[in-house]
Amino acid sequence: MTWWTGTGVFATLALGVAHGLTHGCLKLDSITMDKMLAVPGQSYFVKIDEPYAYGEKADAFRTICQLAYAVPNFFAAEVPVQRFNQKENDDVREKFNLTLQDFPAFFLFIEGANDAMRYADAVQAANMIKWLRSHGISMPSIDSIDELDDIVNEFLKDASARHVERARELEQKYRNDAKAPMYTKIMEKSLAQGPKYAADEIVRVMKILEGKVHPQKRAELSDKLKVLKVFAKTDACDIFHCPDGYQKKFGAAGIIGSDVATCCKPPCVNTEGDEHDAQGHHCDYYDERTAPECGDWDTVSFRAGRMCCACGGGHTKTREAED
Repeated sequence: MTWWTGTGVFATLALGVAHGLTHGCLKLDSITMDKMLAVPGQSYFVKIDEPYAYGEKADAFRTICQLAYAVPNFFAAEVPVQRFNQKENDDVREKFNLTLQDFPAFFLFIEGANDAMRYADAVQAANMIKWLRSHGISMPSIDSIDELDDIVNEFLKDASARHVERARELEQKYRNDAKAPMYTKIMEKSLAQGPKYAADEIVRVMKILEGKVHPQKRAELSDKLKVLKVFAKTDACDIFHCPDGYQKKFGAAGIIGSDVATCCKPPCVNTEGDEHDAQGHHCDYYDERTAPECGDWDTVSFRAGRMCCACGGGHTKTREAED
């Protein structure tokens, strides 16, 4: 399929008015999709799926959306396709020759390319990032950086300054990833303070994260833990203690993390109260089997996507809320 790459005032304005379903993600429809793809100099990774999708695949794409923020001239976007009622955006499904069984479907639109490329590997954030990077999208890594990890493994066998220089040379390649310069800093600290530096630093950083930390600083320290674990030969989530009532999610979408949001699944409470959908259902109707219906029976006073845990809503009690 060929996409027009001209310019237009409306297409440019669309960048400012499109609303993301999650942080860093644009919400597109059958009208705005073509116009967004026509904006020159931009590339897009688009998910076509049912509304209010949830589960590991939805979590994986949510991670892509959040990481895409750091990549210049690149956006993650989503087109929700309804099965019932007005069947909104069903024409997008038809355009790409998709069936409901194909959902979620992912397509990469690279500026200047004639055809969209479909992602067909496992729907895990780490795999999607690797695939996007193979097509020229400089995505940050979700965990540590493989190429730099290889240098760390050599550094652990032979702690010398030459490995530090090799790591520094790779920093430019991963300039969109805040973790890249951390490798050289940790190597230099390890040379100065000895091989136990990484393990001791993990303990120190984890103690800091147990307290009140500014979100930006928390993100920075979480990234640091991801790199430190390579030096200490440990997985950050393995040593992370979830708050009471939370569940550890070691293998969620193949993600290794180092903070409550990544390592732990918070308890969720439905918030519909006495309200119900147009079919008389309360939130307990929605589960893994019926989740595709989320939003199809919404009313003025009942919004499944806001009220029901199975639809991505409800109330989750985070550590920040407790503090």
